[in-house]
Amino acid sequence: MSTEHTIIGVGRSAEILAWGEDRAMKLYREGSSRAWVQREARVSHLVREAGLPAPAVFPAETEDGLHEIDGRLGILYERVYGPTMLRDLLARPWMLLTHSKALAALHAQMHSVPGDGLPDARERLERGIEITGDSLSASQQAAAREALARLPSDARVCHGDFHPDNVLLQEGGPIIIDWGPASCGHPLADVAWTYLLYTISGSPVDASLGMRIALAFVRRISLRTYLRTYERLTGASWTAIEPWLGVVAILRLADRIPEEREALLRLIAERFGP
Repeated sequence: MSTEHTIIGVGRSAEILAWGEDRAMKLYREGSSRAWVQREARVSHLVREAGLPAPAVFPAETEDGLHEIDGRLGILYERVYGPTMLRDLLARPWMLLTHSKALAALHAQMHSVPGDGLPDARERLERGIEITGDSLSASQQAAAREALARLPSDARVCHGDFHPDNVLLQEGGPIIIDWGPASCGHPLADVAWTYLLYTISGSPVDASLGMRIALAFVRRISLRTYLRTYERLTGASWTAIEPWLGVVAILRLADRIPEEREALLRLIAERFGP
């Protein structure tokens, strides 16, 4: 691979390659679902068109607009220069409150935008309950379906994986990335997902006891600030967010991340019984 196309980021499902000075290729790993990559390209374009701070998408001259490189699928994005909010926080911990408030403001801005054209979030939650059937009891599945049916509906842009590592801090203002799971749904389901990420994500395996304690403290302060700011901006209290946690935990379980499994199953059992 040429110097021009060096790897500048690595995730669970894809690598990010520099593609000249002003573009970046998100290159999915071999065997990735074409339907999922198509979904990400489409929703990324839609949220950008809706005026949200998302990178531009440059489609290929193919039927579905996807790039294909060495048998792998890719999406060509506008290249955004700057650290993620999380990396900046690690470098400048005194920015904890400022960044946590900014995260909430970005989420509130997103949730003010109609989700026209995006996939239906409720269908995604229903599918999550279905595909985790091998991990849940029949009574848990039934209780989850009943709980979801009682939860309110809305039609706003929801990111689906919103956290400080998916916000890039460039000079012209923050840019939100990784819109693949984005959907049209209720904002508080999206907030519940962010809450879940704050509370179940573990520490690095090589972290010392002191580092683990420090990270737990930082997460607690950041989460509290984020929730308070979001409530101040939108009026949404924890009482309204909390009922979404059970079904959102099941959706997270469907991602099959081994280190989160036990914590998610405990939460699901607390909500929906054994």
